[in-house]
Amino acid sequence: MMKKGQAKDAIKKAIKANDLDKINQLMLEYPFLTQEFNLNLYPDLELERAVIAGVGIMEDELAGPVRVEDVVKSVIIDFRKDINEFELFSILDKLERQGFIQKRGIGWVLTTKGAEICDQTLNKVGA
Repeated sequence: MMKKGQAKDAIKKAIKANDLDKINQLMLEYPFLTQEFNLNLYPDLELERAVIAGVGIMEDELAGPVRVEDVVKSVIIDFRKDINEFELFSILDKLERQGFIQKRGIGWVLTTKGAEICDQTLNKVGA
């Protein structure tokens, strides 16, 4: 585990070298770097929409319910949003109450309503 200053230095080097794997690894370990280095690819994308899209992306990739840690990874790496598991649980709860996602087993899946939002979001960001 690096100190904050060391993490900043490491991401500066990774950005300069255009090392996307290293950038993604550092962002997962130190999400604050997303905002500090303006790595947010989609500043107008709301966090809730990014979470819905993250659930959709990972659900397709895993062919089943998506665990919290997988959604966190997708939101951070695919959408460059600063989020932690605590924040994500709150958003997942809200999205479930609104009918966008559904709890299934150890994870979540999109509902029809959520799948529409996911598709709109991915089309908007060009993914």
